[in-house]
Amino acid sequence: MSGLDKLTLVCAAALALGACDAATETAALAVAAEAPAPEAEVSERGGDAWCDEFEAGEGASTDCALRVDDQRFLYLDYLTDDDGYASQLVLSQHRFAGTTLATSEPIDVEPVYGVAGLRDLDGDGAAELLIPLFSGNVNTVFSVWHQDETGLFAPVGELSGYGIDSFEARNGLVIAPSRGNAVTHYQAASRIGASGLEAVYEIEIDYEQRTCQLTYSTDLAAAGLDAASLIADCEARDWGN
Repeated sequence: MSGLDKLTLVCAAALALGACDAATETAALAVAAEAPAPEAEVSERGGDAWCDEFEAGEGASTDCALRVDDQRFLYLDYLTDDDGYASQLVLSQHRFAGTTLATSEPIDVEPVYGVAGLRDLDGDGAAELLIPLFSGNVNTVFSVWHQDETGLFAPVGELSGYGIDSFEARNGLVIAPSRGNAVTHYQAASRIGASGLEAVYEIEIDYEQRTCQLTYSTDLAAAGLDAASLIADCEARDWGN
């Protein structure tokens, strides 16, 4: 799909949400046709970018869209406070044909690093949506949205970690690495169950002592795990990385 086609689709979604008007769309299309640019820069030209086309470190709290498949896309519309900072966002789910499938209530957000993204967290073949809610010095807290059997996304809980690319699907579990300080890191495992995101275990990793400690666990046997193997696997890591 060309950048011009993408711009048309995203601006059409914005029109449906009242985020831009016909004059804005016309101006954006004219600029795009005259001087094509990377889609991540389209927002500066009157349209909205595709979230996954921002360069690393760019696009935080910026209106953007995510393509789910050939039929559907998501639109993130950030709302600013009186000081001009993003304080909430509204997520809407659409068909490319023009149908709005669902619109969320405003979601509270704080300053973040990075943008929303799609990643299959539980290995079921359908991507979850991760929306950054707030960032610390290293870790970011994400709202996790799971697709149901109809393809609609609904929130199931929150994950904290380095970023979307650091999360891993492993044997039906969601593995989320994070850092407490320079020498203390964590590996948290959870599953997406009927009640949402359910914690399974957490391991504290001490890079100074080169040891791992299980700080929380529940129903390890049901997940095909045991404490001794988890610790052994953790301590067999390459401690130089």
